[in-house]
Formats: sequence, C-alpha cells, structure tokens
Amino acid sequence: MEPIYWNCIIAHGITAFSYFGIPIVIGVFFVKTKTTIPSKFWLAFLLSGGFVLFCGFHHFLAVFETHSAMSLLHLVVLDIMAFISLSALLCLMPTAYQLVEAIAKYQEDSRELQRSQQMQRLFLDQGPFVAYIKDEQSRALYYNQELQSRFSVDSQEWLGKTDSEFLPDPEEGRRVMENDQVVLRTLQPLKLIEEVKLPGNNQPCYWLSFKFPFSDGTTGDRRIGGISIDITESIEAQRSLTDLNRQLEEKTLKLEAKRRELIYLSDMADMLYCCESKDEIYQAVALTCSKLFPNMSGCICIIANSKNYVQMNSIWGDKSIRTSKEIFSLSECWALRRGKFNLLSSGTGLVCNHLIQPISGAHLCFPLFGQGEVVGILHIYALEEISPEDQQITEIIARTLGFALNNISIKQRLTYDNLRDRMTQLFNQSYMETITEQRLAEAERLGQPLSVIFLDIDNFKSYNSRYGHLTANIVIQELAKLLLKSIRSFDIACRWGGEEFVIIMPNMTLENLRKRVEQLRIDVERMQFKDGDQILESITASFGIAVSEPGITVKDFLNRANQAMLEAKRTGKNRVMEYVNRYD
Repeated sequence: MEPIYWNCIIAHGITAFSYFGIPIVIGVFFVKTKTTIPSKFWLAFLLSGGFVLFCGFHHFLAVFETHSAMSLLHLVVLDIMAFISLSALLCLMPTAYQLVEAIAKYQEDSRELQRSQQMQRLFLDQGPFVAYIKDEQSRALYYNQELQSRFSVDSQEWLGKTDSEFLPDPEEGRRVMENDQVVLRTLQPLKLIEEVKLPGNNQPCYWLSFKFPFSDGTTGDRRIGGISIDITESIEAQRSLTDLNRQLEEKTLKLEAKRRELIYLSDMADMLYCCESKDEIYQAVALTCSKLFPNMSGCICIIANSKNYVQMNSIWGDKSIRTSKEIFSLSECWALRRGKFNLLSSGTGLVCNHLIQPISGAHLCFPLFGQGEVVGILHIYALEEISPEDQQITEIIARTLGFALNNISIKQRLTYDNLRDRMTQLFNQSYMETITEQRLAEAERLGQPLSVIFLDIDNFKSYNSRYGHLTANIVIQELAKLLLKSIRSFDIACRWGGEEFVIIMPNMTLENLRKRVEQLRIDVERMQFKDGDQILESITASFGIAVSEPGITVKDFLNRANQAMLEAKRTGKNRVMEYVNRYD
C-alpha cells in the first residue's frame, strides 16, 4: 500500500500546487503589466479565483488526511488530474501573459480612444465654428456648443429635426436641405456660402459651409457632416470695399470728366486769345460746346449793332434740330430782358418766345455781357435735364465768351488806331510797308503787276504859313477823302507823312495806271476848300508812279515812286511822272 499512498499524496500535492499557482501567476502578470480588471468582470473574476483557490485548499488538505483504500480507477483519475493541473499551470503561464497583455493593450487603446474622443469633442465644442451631423433626410444627429450658443438651443432640442423645422426662416431651411441633397447625390464635398439668419435678428447672416458625405461605421447609413463659419463681417467688409471701389471709380470718372472739361475750357481760352475776329470766337466756342455737351445742341445769338434785333451767329450739335429762331427781338428772350439766365426744364420755368414750337426737352439761355452790357445769349438745348454741373459750365463759357467779345472789340479798336493815321483815317506808314511786302509776294506768285503811287501836295509849306496849321489840316483831310473815293475797294491808301501820300494798286497795267493817276491829279486840282465862310485857295499835287518787277524789295519799290514824284517836283510840279530805270 505504500506506493499507492505516496502516489496519492504526490498527486494531491501537484494538483494543489497547480491550483494555487494559476491565480498567483495571473495576479503577478496583472501587476507586472499594470492592467486593471474591468469593473463589469470583477464578480466573475472573484468567483473564478475563489473556486480555483478552494480547489487548491481541498487538495492541499487531502495531502494530510489518512487515506483509505481507493480503487485503482480512483488513483488513475487522481494521477491524470494532477498531470492535467500541472500541465495547465505550465501552459497557462505564457498564454495568461499574452491574455493579460491583450487586456492591457485593450485598456490602453480604450483610454486613448476616450482621450481622442474628448479632444475631438473639445475641438468641436470650443472651436469658433458651427459643426453638425445629419442623416439622409437632413435630420440633425449632432451639433456642437457653438451652434447651441449662436441659435440659443440646448443639446437635445434640434435632434431629429430638419433645417426647415428649426430655422427661423423655413425658406432658408429649404435651401440648406437642397444643398445637403446635392452632397448625398454627388457623394462629393461641397463648399458654398449659405444665408441663414440668427433668431431675433432680421439682418442677413452669411456662413461659409463645408459639407461632406460619409458612412456610419456601425449601421452603414449615409451621413452628412458639415462645418460652417460665420463670414458675415467679411462679406460686409467686402461689400463695403466694393462700395468704396465703386465710389472711387465714380469719383475717378468724375475727376476724369472734370479734367477733360478743364482741358476743353483751357483750349477754348487759348483759342479765344488767338482769335482775330468775332466769327472766329463764335467758331471756337461752338467747337468747345460740342465737346463739353456731346448730347446737347445750342447756338450763339448776338444783338445787332442797331439794337433792334438778335441774330443767330453760330450753332452746334444736331443741326437738323431747330429750337430757336434765327432772328428775333430782344423782348422775346427772358435772359435778355432780365440780364440773368433762364432755365426751362420739365415744363417749369419761363418760356422764351424765340423758341420754336412745339417745345420739348430743357432749354437754358445765358446772357452774354460785353463792355458792361448784354450783347447776346448762349442757348443750350437738351433732350432731358440740364444738370447743375452743366449749368455751371455754361455760365463759365458764357462769361468767358463775353470777356472774349469785349477783348476782341478792344483789340480791334487798338489795332485800328495802330494801323490808321488819326487825322485822315488812312493807313499809316508802318502798315503800308508791311502790306506792300505781302502784296509784292502775291503779285510775284500770281504773275501780276503791282503799282505804287507817290504824291505830295505842291507848295504846302507856304499854304501852311498862309492859313495856319488847323486850316491846312482841313486840306489834308479833304484830300484823304478824295483818295478813298478814287480808289478801288482792294486798293490801299496811306498817309506817308506830312503832306505825302502813297497808294498801292494791285493788278493794274501801266497804261490804265497812267489814266487813273492823271484823272486823280485833275480831281485834286479841281478841289474846293472852305474854312467856315472863308474860301481857301486850291491845291495841286505832284505824282510819281512805279510798277513792280520780280525780286524787287519794298524799299526799292517805294523809292522808285518817290524818285518819280521828286522828278515831277523838279520839272514844274502838278504833273505825273513815271519811274524810268536809267541804268537799263
């Protein structure tokens, strides 16, 4: 019985050792890997551990018990159980370690996932954007704290509802849902700007939305994720910038228009400064008005010298449109009556009688002032309104035109005084030399002769001594009148100085020249003079004539006639002498 006894003790000892070793090994592995048992498994773990330990205590106590006789089968079973227990302990050691490591990794992954979810939720809830998840019917499944704050809702209020149900404006919600369906239909991300108002605020609120499709990993259903950023301030800033750019463009266009106006007005001032006649002034102003008022028509009307009527002198614009009479009386224009501008626009204002019926559009008559009095009007016609800016430009043009007319009158008067001899009103010596040079050039270009007559009153010094300077001046004035009557309109007569006179006659043959001068000598001889009741002595004059040759200078040309006149003086006076070239 001894072998059976020790066999039994050893078998119970091995089995007890194995039962005690299994929880110890597992506990050591848990401590080593710092793994904790999930709370939901604590009960099963404790019961299993208790079962194994008590089984171990059972076999441990069996070692010290007196063993009664047992069957061979019982002994075999006991040995097999000892072998299996020891084998289980040996096999469980690496397997338990791997299991505990798997549990530890699972717990670490769970903690990492939890941290990641916390970070994700913090990101979604603390971010300055609206985040949401919807199902295929655009029903809200999730939305972050920013959305709750912006729309004043709690975390559960909008769940399961569509945008058209919870947004303040159902029409806005319908548009948002249409965008969601585009994402589901195309299965492509969508970036767009959506207009969704906030509760209690009627002002539009703009959101830059990024929507994208994804699948629920649990159910496989389609989902719509979205992030929306409030860009209302950016949109308003952009609109403000656009408005500023538009205003800047408008101001730039206005400045460009003003610049062109200044250029046109400056060019007009330059042209008016260079004008030599009133007709040139009218043309310059009409040209400027056609540039400044391309969509308008107008005319310049000047009061006649008789002051009895007003006549149109220049027009511009559409010449087929006649808005004013060409000749009318001063009383027919309110601007001429009042001396201030008259505007007829949109049926309001005084109607000038010089306007042609039927009257349409807008009409502006601006008086022209020259030398302190009204000399005419500047009339502007437009199909629609005449803006205040155009009225100001018209006033500038009218005032400039008035100054130009006044200046040209002064200029012409000064020019007349500079070119004329004050006592006889004939041209003076300076002008005679200038015009003779021009006429010589014209005669040579045309192949025509140019004739000059030099005459001097005979014995005028004694005549002057006899009657005095004032009476002698009467003779000079009457002789000047005779010369003007005796010459053609294009002939030029001048007082050379004292009692000497010069006449320039273009395109006249020598034979005709002789006849004309001889007749003039006779007319001078037959002149009768009176100083009050006193009859004055008649006068005679000596004449010298010369005909131009190609290349002759003004000085030589006039000297030839003067030499011929001096020859007439030497040979008896009161006669006509022709210049003869004694060197030919």
